[in-house]
Amino acid sequence: MAVLHNALDYLLLALGLGFVIFFHELGHFLAAKYCDVKVEQFAVGFGPAIVAWRKGLGFHWGTTTPAYDKRIEQEFIAGQPQQKEIEFNAPISETQARAIGAKLGIGETEYRLNWVPLGGYVKMLGQDDMKPGATAEDPRAYNKKSVGARMLIVSAGVIMNVILAAIGFMIVFMLGYPVPPAAVGGVVSMSPAARATRADGTLVGLQPGDKIIQYDGKWMYGDYSRIQLDVALTHDGTRVPLLVEHPNGQTETLYATPLKPGDDKGLVELGISQPFAMTAMDADSEDPPNYATLAKTDMPDLSALRPGDVITQIAGEDAKADGNAAIAQLYAAMEASNGKPVDLTVKSQDGKISHKTVTPHFGEPMGGEELNFLGMIPRAMVAGLLEKSPALDKLRPGDTILAVDGGSDHLQNPTLEQIRTTLAAAGDKDMKISLTVLDPNESKPRFIEDLSAYRIPNSGGRMGLGIQLGCDETHLVVAHTLPNTPAADKIPTGATLTAIDGKPVSNWFEVRRAIASAKAGQSISITFIPADKDAKPAVAKIELQQQDIDLAKQVTLTNYLALRQMVSPLHTHNPLVALKWGVIETHDLILQFYVTLQRMLTRDVALSNVMGPVGMAHLGAQVASRGPSWLLWFLCNISANLAVVNFLPIPIVDGGLFTLLILEKIQGKPLSPDAQRIVQMVGLVLILGVFLMVTFQDIARMAGY
Repeated sequence: MAVLHNALDYLLLALGLGFVIFFHELGHFLAAKYCDVKVEQFAVGFGPAIVAWRKGLGFHWGTTTPAYDKRIEQEFIAGQPQQKEIEFNAPISETQARAIGAKLGIGETEYRLNWVPLGGYVKMLGQDDMKPGATAEDPRAYNKKSVGARMLIVSAGVIMNVILAAIGFMIVFMLGYPVPPAAVGGVVSMSPAARATRADGTLVGLQPGDKIIQYDGKWMYGDYSRIQLDVALTHDGTRVPLLVEHPNGQTETLYATPLKPGDDKGLVELGISQPFAMTAMDADSEDPPNYATLAKTDMPDLSALRPGDVITQIAGEDAKADGNAAIAQLYAAMEASNGKPVDLTVKSQDGKISHKTVTPHFGEPMGGEELNFLGMIPRAMVAGLLEKSPALDKLRPGDTILAVDGGSDHLQNPTLEQIRTTLAAAGDKDMKISLTVLDPNESKPRFIEDLSAYRIPNSGGRMGLGIQLGCDETHLVVAHTLPNTPAADKIPTGATLTAIDGKPVSNWFEVRRAIASAKAGQSISITFIPADKDAKPAVAKIELQQQDIDLAKQVTLTNYLALRQMVSPLHTHNPLVALKWGVIETHDLILQFYVTLQRMLTRDVALSNVMGPVGMAHLGAQVASRGPSWLLWFLCNISANLAVVNFLPIPIVDGGLFTLLILEKIQGKPLSPDAQRIVQMVGLVLILGVFLMVTFQDIARMAGY
């Protein structure tokens, strides 16, 4: 059944894409008819015809052209006086053929479905993409029309794609399209969202459960995807206002500066995640958890819930009915726990009540920054393992990594970044790797040796052990101290913190809270034990600046619960409102495409972000499996993107032909046939090169490279 279902998804996708192409070519066709240009063929696909239809001749397997030519010739001969056969070899003119076809009721246009489903075309008299400079002397030929008429014909396909996208989105919104609400499900540590401020510069930070009403003055219509789209259109480093509604109903304007994540050639990000419901992820989720392997590969919280489970109480309080308020409630309980597990009451599908816990964790900082407090970086721990990890049966989630050896490198109490760098270098040199780890429930370390790195799936070829790393929040060991920070030269690497201002601290959550609750200019004393076994406790006095306090506040919390993403229908019964939303959606998609292309040219965005036909087919089939509204939404995206691609000034496509017409208008005559052939060849080579590149990327991405 699964194979049949997948085949049906691909069939629906193919039919949908065929309609998008048909609608594009319909634009050229209608414009050509309006300008009184003879259309010889209206084709979906390239190559030989599978089936064709022509008025007066009906359907034919293959092309109708031989049958059409034969009927016209027979009627022409029959209408001539009896003469020697040799005298009828003269070609029949277009005017004569048109008159004979009208008399017989035979259409001049052949409508055909071709074998190669990679586009389509409208073949007009006096115009041939494969024969630059093709002309005809008939007054209804394409080349005999004015430059303005030809511009209309060339651009009509793109215009139709834009119209189709807007109308399609209108239908989607009237049917009701399930979207994640425009709210904050989680905030990435040290991200632009975590650094959001009021107008006076006071750090507030976006909080889980906040609704984003407006972004840079644009209404989000309750759609999280609009936030992603508008953030992607923001220039790197631009300060943007956000109108935010907090779970308590209070609204205020905050300011954030979206940034690219580190050195990655990607689009700018805000650093938030989608909102989630207080319900466990189910089997129909986009990426459901594999419960059979979770016990070995992930932190316990990920396997705590089962499909159908609903969280009814959080830390002894009834879970809020409002989804965003419940998110805020969960994170507030995690903040208040100071790193200790939070009690959850869970109701299963069959009505049974059970008690679970969720343990707070620090979220990994955005952009490759090292999570630190006053410059002190905690050690790393194992947060999870990939199913094909060579350390799968040797490491356990929660293990603290005490040391790593990779070739000649030996690191004691390594940081996350040090481990990644060491594993990648050892893997590239095909060197064995050894780890010393400590289980949180044991007192004696374990030594694991002779591990071999491999290429991590979906990582761009990075070498590693398939370990998902986290921060060792429960042991106050300083793995490294960053230079030019308050703790530099005061607290040595390997030191163990024991107290702040004379009060004992037992984990990094307590350190974070002590720093975040302090005031600028206040001095704190940190008691620590140096790594040297014979060393005595020492005290470091540090005067806090506002930026030190703000950095501690920007370290946000996360959890490993497998919760279902919250969705609500974006729906309106008013066709005018739906059309307005459709136009806005189409406009923003087209704008995003142009911005992305521009940033690719400036190398701000990597070409690896581009998806080709193979990737789109794979993604489209996945989208089609979700239902009609999802497929229609996907096809609207394709139609809008097709409009952009087709109108780029690249030879062969509509934008290239439009550019040649502009040149013809400027110089008063078209380019020579030789020049047009050269331009066409350049365009073919360029398009073929891009096609091969994106296809290779699609295949590599699908293979998990």
